[in-house]
Amino acid sequence: MPLTLVKEGEKVCIKKISGKDDTIRFLNRLGFVEGEQISIVSRISGNLIVNVKDTRVALDRSLANRIMV
Repeated sequence: MPLTLVKEGEKVCIKKISGKDDTIRFLNRLGFVEGEQISIVSRISGNLIVNVKDTRVALDRSLANRIMV
């Protein structure tokens, strides 16, 4: 399921990242790699604040939909 469907506070594991090579590379540099544990900190008008590798990252809905958990 896409990251946008995960509830706040729930820890999940990244299964797959889809999209163009540039998008995948961008997300990988932010710490979003397959097998990594992440959690949703909060939602603000459809956008997500995500905790990944002890860092909080803001993602818009389109990027979050590319991350499968």
